[in-house]
Amino acid sequence: MELLVFVSDVGFSIAAACVGMYFVYLTQKFLLESVLEKVKGLIVIIKQLDSRVTSMSQDILKIDTLLSEALDLPSKKDGI
Repeated sequence: MELLVFVSDVGFSIAAACVGMYFVYLTQKFLLESVLEKVKGLIVIIKQLDSRVTSMSQDILKIDTLLSEALDLPSKKDGI
């Protein structure tokens, strides 16, 4: 009954526009929630990749130091 009173007060076109706006709002809310979940998943993956790159970088520096010592090469700290 309240809907009919609202339609009679403001007119059918304005009431239809309000319903349409509500539908657009619900659709946008649904889409943004799904995008947000995917972005959170990507953030987790990026953090894991960053930690892997950091550990690999440290491992490469250790290997470089060991090879430099084993082959009697000047280290990067000494200057080439």
